Amino acid sequence: MKNKAQVVVIGGGVVGAGTLYHLAKKGWTDVVLLERKDLTSGSTWHAAGLLPLFNMSYSVGKLHQYSVNFYHELQEETGMNVGFSVVSNIRLANCQDRMDEYKYYAGVGSTVGVNVKFLSPDEIKEVWPLCNTEGLVGAIQHPDDGYIQPADLTQALCKGARNRGAEIYENTKVTSMEQQKDHSWIVKTDQGDITCE
Repeated sequence: MKNKAQVVVIGGGVVGAGTLYHLAKKGWTDVVLLERKDLTSGSTWHAAGLLPLFNMSYSVGKLHQYSVNFYHELQEETGMNVGFSVVSNIRLANCQDRMDEYKYYAGVGSTVGVNVKFLSPDEIKEVWPLCNTEGLVGAIQHPDDGYIQPADLTQALCKGARNRGAEIYENTKVTSMEQQKDHSWIVKTDQGDITCE
């Protein structure tokens, strides 16, 4: 393991791998990821990976939109399937107040380009034949919602980061970190120390 890097990322799950990848993509080639076991062996391996594009926050909506576009680009760049599937999403309304709320949501969603459809109870049955529509006023459908396979995504992110010069050390447990007077850090591991900015 090297003993100095500009940045050390701790954790080899989807968040750590995503951080490493995006640093490398921005030109930071002296970056290292440390994972105490194997990549995705923490919480990533059992994450649901749901991708609801629809959100009441403009900023989060833009982030979701970026993510979906990014997953397609990452697959092309690395040649690895990240397990992205578009399966749609339906939110049911059993009263007019809920439908009015969905209309408000749709207005917010349209500011970031989220595609939605409003469905009558009959249209809900066409899309989801097993749904009991008794008492429903309608629904909002998000045709572009889907899910990702977090472990596959992590592997693709790591491949993309490595291709850009990043290094990954598995089976390297971080035991402590010490900030130095010059504001650098010493990351202590069971495989040796690494200093970073």
